[in-house]
Amino acid sequence: MYKQLIALDPEGKKGTTEYGRAKDKVSYTQLAEYNVANGSLTARPPDTGGMLAFVKKYPDSQIVKDGYAGLSRFFGRQGTKEDATKFFEGYTARFPQEGQAVSGWVTRILFDKEPVDKGIELAQKAIALGGGRSAVMGYQNLARLYLLKGDKAKAVEAADQLVKAAAPMTPPAGAPAGAVPATPMAGMAPEPLAAQIYVDAGKMDKALAIYGPDFAAKNSKIGPLLSRYVQFWAGQGTNLDSALAAAKTVVGLTPDAYSAHSSLANVLEKMKNYPEALKAAEKALSLAPANPPQAKASIQKMIDNIKAATEKK
Repeated sequence: MYKQLIALDPEGKKGTTEYGRAKDKVSYTQLAEYNVANGSLTARPPDTGGMLAFVKKYPDSQIVKDGYAGLSRFFGRQGTKEDATKFFEGYTARFPQEGQAVSGWVTRILFDKEPVDKGIELAQKAIALGGGRSAVMGYQNLARLYLLKGDKAKAVEAADQLVKAAAPMTPPAGAPAGAVPATPMAGMAPEPLAAQIYVDAGKMDKALAIYGPDFAAKNSKIGPLLSRYVQFWAGQGTNLDSALAAAKTVVGLTPDAYSAHSSLANVLEKMKNYPEALKAAEKALSLAPANPPQAKASIQKMIDNIKAATEKK
């Protein structure tokens, strides 16, 4: 139907509509062309040709920026390095003050693991352009780039800045029980982001200081934050006593949540307490929904691994 509309008014002269929060005036034809291009971009396999032609054809507007954003998501992890570089060079040249454009290029450089120095330059610019969540993610990206470069000291400095940038987002003193960090972090605690950098930089003391037992105690009533704490340290394979206590707390808060029992099983497995890990995993399997089937399949794989480890032991 979009293609039929374009055929009726190929030059876009027969009417306009409003688009986006700024209510930009765009022709019906332009909007139809955008939707055709977006359909191709999100198809399997995706085709970038239509959207690349679209953003080249039209002047700057929110609909064009959305087209670039879609292409940025694609080139962030897909396409050749050469095509991605060419795209991001054009994107950042056209919108040099758009933090989203700069951050998108940083994402691609992290994916390719090069060129690191260019990535550091772009990450610093992204931090300067944005505040709030953008600054937090910018410092995280900057720290990851310094780790790629082998400069652990600079990575730690960037993680320290991440913590400072996120400080206003934590719940204020006197907030009701169950309060989560306010936007712009949208409920995501910044502590694990910094802790991962500290761990990778060999600063376990700093990781535990910001995201250790004290964090778990402070957030003992906030299930989502505590669940991520459990998953983080189970993944690291350390601080497991604290992770185990937190996992048991999450089970107490949400006894019917299969994910809580699954996380408990994961920690117990890492601690090589296979009998208790098996009990927790089997409980998770009994609570897991039939759909999506990946939920039960993942837990069954855990059970098989626990049984295999038990036999080996």
